Amino acid sequence: MSHHSTIPISATSFRGINLACGGKLCRETGWTNADHNPSARDVLDVDLLAPLPFSDQTFDVVYHSQFIEHLPANKALAFMKECHRILKVQGVLRVVTPDLRNQALEYLRTLEALLALPADESARLRYEWIRLEMLDQLTRHSPGGDMVGFLSESGHRIQDYLWERMGRSGKNLIPPDEDAKQGRSLKDVLRPVRDLGRSFKHSMTPQALRIGQFRLSGESHLCMYDEFSLSTLLAQAGFQQITKVDALQSRIPDWNRTLLDCDEQGYPDGGVSLFMEATRCP
Repeated sequence: MSHHSTIPISATSFRGINLACGGKLCRETGWTNADHNPSARDVLDVDLLAPLPFSDQTFDVVYHSQFIEHLPANKALAFMKECHRILKVQGVLRVVTPDLRNQALEYLRTLEALLALPADESARLRYEWIRLEMLDQLTRHSPGGDMVGFLSESGHRIQDYLWERMGRSGKNLIPPDEDAKQGRSLKDVLRPVRDLGRSFKHSMTPQALRIGQFRLSGESHLCMYDEFSLSTLLAQAGFQQITKVDALQSRIPDWNRTLLDCDEQGYPDGGVSLFMEATRCP
């Protein structure tokens, strides 16, 4: 489902940018993928904490997903102002970030379910996951945090729930059940060597320095947003017509063709996230 758009564009003049793209790339005509750590040769290398290297009013659409929560609150406004600057008048900004309200409500729901049926293993695992989803990326001191261990040990037992929470990316993060595994890949064979090297480096680095380096690496969540706080941030950056949408809704024409928030079958990527759009007005 797409909402009517006011973007005055044509197929030949359209320009969109997918900032902080990671491995989620858009291959549609007119799109540029950009990140501070490019995942492919055709991804533009951009320092996302500096003024963006684009002229004013360059893009019809500016998009970023699962990024602003990795910025400290005092840097998020500067980044959003840059998004506003490079967006054309009547252009659309689309932002995706974890939804603190959704997480809080889901935590309370799973807690009540577990208290009602404390012996229910599925209820316990769902409760444990949502606690990790809320807290682990805010508090972790090492790559992957406790989520990695949970997904490895228990992910296959509640995989439908995890796919609902994480979207298509969750399907790549949940290892198959032991019974489904066949053979060992080269990656599996080399893992002990890699782990030994990491263990040695870990032992040689003072703990405070190690934690500090990790906390500044960009993996941790440094802020969380709900509809009110994100709307406030967007308004402070100069945006108007601020609207909450869902994964498959947009005022951007043919949005779902980009496959940025869904797959070819229309399966949403992280449908429980917070999706918001805003416009640069004259």
